Amino acid sequence: MQDPPLIVNATAIGSRVDGIAVYGINLVKALWRSTLRRSITVVLNEDARRFFPDSEIPRGARIRWIDGKVSPSRGTPGNIRRWIFANRLALLERKAVVFGLSQLEAPVVGNRGIVMVHDLIPRLFPDAHPRQSHFFRHYLGRALQHAAAIVTPSESTRDDVCRHYGIERDRVHVIPHGTPVPMATPSIAGSERDRYILWIGRSDSTKNLPAVLAAFTKIERQLNVRLVIAGEGSDAGARASGPTGGRIMFLGSVTEAEKIALLDGASALVCSSLYEGFGFAPLEAMARGCPVVTARVGAVPEVCGDAALYIDPRQPDQIAEALSRVITRPEVSRRLVDRGLLRASTFTWEASVRDHLALVDRVEADVLP
Repeated sequence: MQDPPLIVNATAIGSRVDGIAVYGINLVKALWRSTLRRSITVVLNEDARRFFPDSEIPRGARIRWIDGKVSPSRGTPGNIRRWIFANRLALLERKAVVFGLSQLEAPVVGNRGIVMVHDLIPRLFPDAHPRQSHFFRHYLGRALQHAAAIVTPSESTRDDVCRHYGIERDRVHVIPHGTPVPMATPSIAGSERDRYILWIGRSDSTKNLPAVLAAFTKIERQLNVRLVIAGEGSDAGARASGPTGGRIMFLGSVTEAEKIALLDGASALVCSSLYEGFGFAPLEAMARGCPVVTARVGAVPEVCGDAALYIDPRQPDQIAEALSRVITRPEVSRRLVDRGLLRASTFTWEASVRDHLALVDRVEADVLP
């Protein structure tokens, strides 16, 4: 008997690269690389075409392209359209398992599908995300109760989902992401690094960039080190935090190749977030052999294990001391590099895809007529 079709609602991928887009792009491409025994249709909006050029789409892959207005890149109107589309899809596709790549793709009507919840940042930090906070407070709980199964990338996010929405723990399945960047070769991981500290993130108060800027002022001169700040909107966010010296470089958005080059050259990556549902930045750094200094918050310890120096993100003195240890003590740096490479190698998209498809197998009998 043929397995029922699987529809991946990937409208969460827009024209910009954020954590959800990184997950969606890598998962979809890993699905295409897998040996699949079922029919899979991926729904993408036109804004996502830059990530899926025709030359990289395997022959036989089923893609349904929809209007680019149904995209997170179109702001609140685009997100409302995504919500409407997700509910309409659940009503119309009653002979398929529908998997939504983010919490906004969780319908309250139609077939009970599978949904990924990346984090609860708008629920935990409502002042930073007032519009999304309304959705998380008044809609998401109903949608998650309706879902056949919920996926989270970490135990931390699963705990948050169960605690805030009263979801039974056995309905929430932890499936970690893979690393979005290629693993470094030994020659790159063991190469001499430049004297700069790297911070990568978006302009968001939960990323807590001011604490890193405050920490940097304590060590920049005695260590003769620079701070490189990269990520969409990060240049404006950093400048708004107050005066900064000439040892700080603001790059704004960078390409994937530029990001990898930055990770390959940095003395350390610093992650100062107040919360992370997973933690792509430290995982990418570990994969490229870059030492990691990071906050012990949310899912980060699950990702980094013993391969990072942990700090309190609200204590610039702690951040400065940890960065100083990495930069001035080669044995500390080398230990973090070795542990990081080993740790990052355990996060693969192939394993993530296997677990996603295994979950589809378990729920399809319960949701299809």
